[in-house]
Amino acid sequence: MERISHWLAWSAVAVIVAFAGLNWSALTADTALNLLVAQVQAPMGVILLGLTAVFVALFFMATLYSRISNLMESRGLHKELRLTQEMADKAEASRLENLQHVMLTEFRMLNERIDRLEESQTPLVKLP
Repeated sequence: MERISHWLAWSAVAVIVAFAGLNWSALTADTALNLLVAQVQAPMGVILLGLTAVFVALFFMATLYSRISNLMESRGLHKELRLTQEMADKAEASRLENLQHVMLTEFRMLNERIDRLEESQTPLVKLP
């Protein structure tokens, strides 16, 4: 969708440039312009073309600002996600270490119990 909007925007700029190039003589013709406080002779087409260029530049700056803001927010979220992942990995390693310690303790206690049982049993028949 983003590519389509870019192509449409650049296509519109190309159409405006082509239209201005083909009708340059009409755009540069002097016209009486009313400025509320005075009347001046100026090429109205060039003025409107300049205003269009200013609006395109402002639109480009707003788009660029939005893009940069999104990238900076994405970078911050990525950094936060990485820190959270590291904390989860540390917690998982700690859990595994505790589990290993509990298992070793249980096995040691089980071995001690088995040894005590073996010592307490007396053979029923003694072989000569």
